Amino acid sequence: MERVMKTFSIDSLMNYLYVLYAFTLPLSRTSAAIATALIALLFLFSTEKKRKIVEIWRMPAARWIVIFVGYYFLSLLITTAPGHSSEEWREGLRYLLPYLYLLPAVIIAVTIERGYLKIVLSALLAGMMVSELLSYLIFFGIWQRDRSIVSIANPTPFMHHIQYSIFLAITALLLLERIIRESRMLYRITYALFFTSITATLFLINGRTGQVAFLIGLFVLAFAQFQNKLKALAVSLLLTMVVIGGAYTLSSNFRERIRVAQSDIVKMSQNNDYSTSLGYRVGVTMLAVPLIEEQPLFGTGVVDTMKLIREGACHCFADDLLLKSANHMQNQYLQVLVETGIVGMFVFLMMLYRIARIPLQPGFYFNLKVIFVSVYLFTMLSDIQLHVQFTAGLFAILVGILLAESRYESVVEGEE
Repeated sequence: MERVMKTFSIDSLMNYLYVLYAFTLPLSRTSAAIATALIALLFLFSTEKKRKIVEIWRMPAARWIVIFVGYYFLSLLITTAPGHSSEEWREGLRYLLPYLYLLPAVIIAVTIERGYLKIVLSALLAGMMVSELLSYLIFFGIWQRDRSIVSIANPTPFMHHIQYSIFLAITALLLLERIIRESRMLYRITYALFFTSITATLFLINGRTGQVAFLIGLFVLAFAQFQNKLKALAVSLLLTMVVIGGAYTLSSNFRERIRVAQSDIVKMSQNNDYSTSLGYRVGVTMLAVPLIEEQPLFGTGVVDTMKLIREGACHCFADDLLLKSANHMQNQYLQVLVETGIVGMFVFLMMLYRIARIPLQPGFYFNLKVIFVSVYLFTMLSDIQLHVQFTAGLFAILVGILLAESRYESVVEGEE
């Protein structure tokens, strides 16, 4: 009896924790660290750990997530020479810690009860609703936060606008999927109102990354949803024109971001000036090319990469303070390639491929996978999303849900 109660308590607690984690993730930077630690701790004390670990290893996507995180830590040993100081080794380990936020995905996959899958997603939407409410309070000058990146012109309550735009894009696309699928009129109206306000917030902030990702997701979701591809194209084009037209008409911030993007291109092409948001991304890519050529197989390592980038900037962009103080490449693919080489890039791409290939029946969870993959594959071109607490945590929750649903679907098919 005592063992049954212990099993019930730990298993139930883990499911409650997933719900709490999903709700608090959009609202707190520390939630990812605390939740990851608690999930790992509870998993260690859960029952049938060996069976669950074997089950994790049997799922290709889960296996490659573990391999990706493990290889990054192994790369620290491969690329960090014995001559480096103990402080540099500690710096390397500190740098790698954010990748641990990906690991709850594989634990969620084998521990969450099927009834909690949509509850966790609803908790995430509820957290975004609270975050969005605070965003509007900032926008209308009712509430203030003591952060330089938070202002009426850029109302992002808890995270950088790039990460916030990704949360908003995925939330908006999830709501759109529910609008299409929902048959009850009251729920459909509720989702439509939430979708409208979330989309408005997305185009109020400075998050061009999420804005473009949202538009890409619209096209991909439409083609996944409708059998008639001509209809899918027409619906996606119509929605895109409505969203862009509304954003350009109503959001001065959106118009300004378009102007800034045009200005960035002019500065690079005519003035050789890379001290802009877009220029920084182009500049670090130029600086990364010789590093890839010098260390193509295993990369330059997590300790030395950004030091070498900054040294290169001092020679090639002597007047550019932004590039000379670069701390990451704002491109997940490029960051992985330079730090871990072709081998690490292969592991990374295999992880993404296996996630995209998670077997799911047509329906809500298949569409969730389509939304997730289309948004993350694009936004990782603009920032190191898997190395930031917020977006790494979101990655873990959504992939964990997709893996869990795939596992349950395979069990049902096996029984039939």
